[in-house]
Amino acid sequence: MANREQIERCAGLLSSKSTDDEKLAGLLLLPRIVDAKDGESLEYIFDSMDAKFIERLMRTGIKQVESHTSAELPMLDIALSVVNVFSSHSTIATKPKMQERIPTLFKVATLVEQPSALSESMQILSRLLATDTAVRAVLEAPDLLLGIVDSARSQAHTLEITRFLDLALNRCSCFIHEKGNAPSCVQGWTKLLASTASAFASSTGMLKFELLPVLANALEPIDRVDIDVADIADLCRDIASNIGSSCIWLLRQKSEATQYADQALVLYSHLVRLWPELVFSGHRVVVDSQDRPSKDSELILRLACVETQAAIDAMMICPPGSSDVDTESGAEVARLRRGWKLPLCAEVLAGWLEWIGSWLEEQPESANVDEGAIYGVMSEIHKAAQAVVGFLVDWKDRGYSEQEIIDASPELVVSIVRMLGQWLATDPKLHQEALPVLAMCTSWIKQDTGHGAAVKEFMRPCVLFALETCGIDEAQFIADLESRELRHDRKPAHEFASPWVGTVDFDDLSYAVYGLQSDEEVLSARKAA
Repeated sequence: MANREQIERCAGLLSSKSTDDEKLAGLLLLPRIVDAKDGESLEYIFDSMDAKFIERLMRTGIKQVESHTSAELPMLDIALSVVNVFSSHSTIATKPKMQERIPTLFKVATLVEQPSALSESMQILSRLLATDTAVRAVLEAPDLLLGIVDSARSQAHTLEITRFLDLALNRCSCFIHEKGNAPSCVQGWTKLLASTASAFASSTGMLKFELLPVLANALEPIDRVDIDVADIADLCRDIASNIGSSCIWLLRQKSEATQYADQALVLYSHLVRLWPELVFSGHRVVVDSQDRPSKDSELILRLACVETQAAIDAMMICPPGSSDVDTESGAEVARLRRGWKLPLCAEVLAGWLEWIGSWLEEQPESANVDEGAIYGVMSEIHKAAQAVVGFLVDWKDRGYSEQEIIDASPELVVSIVRMLGQWLATDPKLHQEALPVLAMCTSWIKQDTGHGAAVKEFMRPCVLFALETCGIDEAQFIADLESRELRHDRKPAHEFASPWVGTVDFDDLSYAVYGLQSDEEVLSARKAA
């Protein structure tokens, strides 16, 4: 800790009772007498100082930039240097006197092109955004960060700006997801995403590629329940349109842009996960008076099917969790063998299946829907789903237990269960092919506390669909499960009845989905008693 007398002297110079010259002397003296790591001394001085003087120095620098009166900004440099030291300590960063500097710091980052000032202001803001107070302030006044987005659009933008934008948007998204979705915060988040998505769509230079991971990292922490689309439908539609069209443009390229295709697939999958209805409803066209999926929609779906098969082919050689991974083949090959693309593709396919089912139900009988185009896509998804079922069965046949499989790659398992759930709710003829998967899903629901709830959520529509094909009421079926009277009476004229109904595997899955004890569990409990 620094000499107490020097600390008191510095604190006195920086107090509100001192003249401006004395305060400036205090700022110059501070780094000489206090180590930047001495949080206790810095906090004492910060609590004593007149923060408005720092504010005035920064605003003076901003005015000089706006009036083009000087290329040198010594007062701004001094102010930023001191604030940077203070912000490096979390106890100081959370104080109101520091948080109140955020609007001015954003103006510095937006208007000042001097590299040192730009870098230092963004470094300070990055530290302050680690606090919930600062994030809430940005979400409630999104114009602060919108200035950074506009800076990124300019020809003078730097990689440092997009990196800061990446951090800030991701932090805002995490806040929305973790701290609640207050309408004002959600509105601000959507404005920020819409502006960034617009920059992504309109850019033709390197900025388009730099914004790919920025948008993906912004969408990743968000769940569908975090955003109430009803209040911000227009903005969300703009986000879906700009991101979707730009991702498809990247996927179509035959030049050096192909290296960004994987990043475009990641971003598109997040978009589908959040707003499938906005993504795919915008990918329809009317051809010869027929409503059908557009070529863009078909492109992304067929690509997802191809990538699904490619990932499965690689993992058939060496599934996740295997001890015989060929590390000599390189990191990328090992990554492919772990099936990193499969969850993304499964998300896209599941999103489309979910949307097309509800969309078709909404169409009046008089609607002229191009069923041929839809069935063409469904045929490709059918092949991909068959490959997924075969892969799961093969994985199990290699001697892995259900728990070992989900432990090896929980994201992979949950995503493909979601896809299979949507696929199996389209046609009962598919159920026979997926019969081997029922016991695996039952085990995951019962044994895996971390991911069983998701598997249960994704399989329940399949159970309900299977019952409907046999004319069985769900409430009555649950009552039968509870009373152990599983008659499964099929009503006549149900030629498309699911082959699941009446099997032991289906009954066991149903017990798990509806949270009821199976016969085995009842017997085990009785024996234990």
